[in-house]
Amino acid sequence: MPKKSVENTAIRLKAILEILATQDPSNPGRAGRADVLRRALEQVPLEGPEADFLASGVARGERSLVTATTKLVKAGWILKEGRAGWSITAAGRAALADFPDVEQMQAALAGTGTSRGATTPAETRSEAVLEDALREPASGGPGGQPHGSHPEDRYEGPSFPQPQAVAVAGDFGAPLGGENWEPADPAVQLGFDRSDELWKLSVDLPAGDYEFKAALNGSWAENYGRGAHFDGVNYSFHHAGGPVTFLYDHATHTVVTKPDGT
Repeated sequence: MPKKSVENTAIRLKAILEILATQDPSNPGRAGRADVLRRALEQVPLEGPEADFLASGVARGERSLVTATTKLVKAGWILKEGRAGWSITAAGRAALADFPDVEQMQAALAGTGTSRGATTPAETRSEAVLEDALREPASGGPGGQPHGSHPEDRYEGPSFPQPQAVAVAGDFGAPLGGENWEPADPAVQLGFDRSDELWKLSVDLPAGDYEFKAALNGSWAENYGRGAHFDGVNYSFHHAGGPVTFLYDHATHTVVTKPDGT
């Protein structure tokens, strides 16, 4: 990842802490996770390659920011609340006071920060650690594994918590040999690709107009519709017939359909 993108992501992480610090944790109407991310991106807009869209339909810089927020969780600075909420902890508020500079906060997230006003380690060291956490996964070969990788030696699990299962449950279950609108049907289950941390399913569908939602863990308890909204309206698409690939990104709850099957 370019140095500028790493710096921008670090500034956005600090903005997330600052936004959460202004909210009353007892207020049920406080901003949700998606709104906090949007506000951080408004403060530090995407620029250059950060604005390029990935296969999931999400901008590269936004995906990097979502992935990087796991550093705030692991540091104990924010807590995840429910499906779409965050709250800042006492340690997170202290971090804002102890590490007023972005460089200091980077070093602290890398485990090398000290106290307010202390000299941070070499900039290259803190950047290298943060960049490793934010780097986009390498392109995968067959089976979703990075080329030349040895998953039993290198893979340490996804950088973002993932569900146990993801399905595209809709009105095309029957044409695939299953049931329509059945989130537990094997015919509409996506597979997790470790190389880019996306859930994927490629199938052949006859020509027609279809609707569906992304349903998690074999039920409708957690599902996402158009615009990545929880329990939102159905996704809909027209298909000319033939191969189609569904891509689900759990970091953003977005589903993309690629009719060409690529």
